[in-house]
Amino acid sequence: MLGNSSNGYGCVSRVVHWLAVILVASAFGLAWVMTEMASSPEKFRLYGIHKSIGALIVALGLARIAWTAAQPAPPPLGELAPWQRAAAKAVHGLLLLWLVAMPLSGWLMSSAAGRPVSVFGWFALPALIGPDRPTAHALGEVHEMLASLGLLLIGLHVAAALWHHFVLKDGTLRRMLPCRLGGCGCDDGACGGPPEGRSCGCGGHGGGSGDGSGSCGCGGKGKDA
Repeated sequence: MLGNSSNGYGCVSRVVHWLAVILVASAFGLAWVMTEMASSPEKFRLYGIHKSIGALIVALGLARIAWTAAQPAPPPLGELAPWQRAAAKAVHGLLLLWLVAMPLSGWLMSSAAGRPVSVFGWFALPALIGPDRPTAHALGEVHEMLASLGLLLIGLHVAAALWHHFVLKDGTLRRMLPCRLGGCGCDDGACGGPPEGRSCGCGGHGGGSGDGSGSCGCGGKGKDA
């Protein structure tokens, strides 16, 4: 199943999510390494890769926002207070905006510094603003602040996913895992459906956990494997 359903995330949402994880982790890793390096050709090469990854994150972030608008996320699982549901929605929305704002601030900073942004040497992005040293310095500060904000939001997002998995013991984390790790989808069609000869069920219907959490399981004749 490509799109989301009321019971879980489809393949597109899962792939985009984990691509974002890989790209963001790579960008942060490069940033921590290159900022500790002395000025050298290798440092500038890493800056180029960092900028290229940032360009991919901007495109992926815009695609993620468009896909989320077309394919709303399934309702949250578990017994959550109204403020917890509101907080989860706010963090998710801020993360989507951050995926675009963070690399966009770096693009603006490079433009103000008069430095090109080349995407892996394939093509160069246009300058968004004219060269201006004070503006470049201010945008550098914004870029650093957004980095700190991103780490906070990511930390909250990961902590919430682990809380759902280990404390509430529902299927929130599992339904966003890559398909082979997350198991079959609740609608018997996510990511190609259940393995041959097995049935899928959720929340006690056809082999689910039966605890009302909405978690999924694949089993033989109405039981988990």
